[in-house]
Amino acid sequence: MKSSKKLKSNESAPLDPLYIIFEEQLYHFNDPDLDRKTFITKVVSEYLSFLRKRQLSVPPEMERYIVEELSLTVSQMLVKKIYGCFSIEEYRQKAPLEVKKKSRSRFKRLKQVSRLK
Repeated sequence: MKSSKKLKSNESAPLDPLYIIFEEQLYHFNDPDLDRKTFITKVVSEYLSFLRKRQLSVPPEMERYIVEELSLTVSQMLVKKIYGCFSIEEYRQKAPLEVKKKSRSRFKRLKQVSRLK
């Protein structure tokens, strides 16, 4: 019983906005010609946009380094997430509908939070 309570409390734990944006793009970005580089660039730019909406600024002299670091992080996330699939599209086709819906609801909540502040 304790493990089920622990699981339920972890389900409501806040997720990293980068991961939420990553999942949203992974499951719901409808571009048949999507390649890894484009995917990574899209996730990083949306994350930086999210930060700006939250009034968190990146110093211009550091932005290049931050983009490089975020790009590496997103690349690693993508490799781990789609492991065993040859493409993002193949992974999307195999992903359960429940997972896609859950990612969409998290992203909507993230968008609402960014509008509030």
